[in-house]
Amino acid sequence: MNKVFLKAKWENLIMANYAVDPEVLAPFLPNGLELDLFEGKALVSLVGFMFKDTRLFGVPIPFFGRFEEINLRFYVRNTEGNCVKKGVVFINETVPHKIVAWMANLLYKEHYTAFPSRHFIEEHKDSKTVKFEWKIQDKWQRMAVN
Repeated sequence: MNKVFLKAKWENLIMANYAVDPEVLAPFLPNGLELDLFEGKALVSLVGFMFKDTRLFGVPIPFFGRFEEINLRFYVRNTEGNCVKKGVVFINETVPHKIVAWMANLLYKEHYTAFPSRHFIEEHKDSKTVKFEWKIQDKWQRMAVN
């Protein structure tokens, strides 16, 4: 039986997209890939979400099964003959636990960093507020939607 290595739910995902000069992304662009432009513009996305019910090989992870993740990504494509494959490149992925960042960097060769973070999710009859915050150099950064 082949078990899935890592499984988790992504909940309360929020995203903000920004157009940037493609030259800003050039240092992060892996060899063999090109930017996947949207209406002629290079986009970066700031994404926040709750990582929940995290399991390794089907086993729940105590103390590290639920946390915020905030990431900064951009979009790429690779054309092989008539086939266009699309994907994302992560510039940074921020989580609150150093062990999670270390393990993800080791296993996935990603760009995880660990900073204090917190979330606020409030639901009302006709609205919902989702806010993610992370602390860098003693200053809280945030993204939020209502």
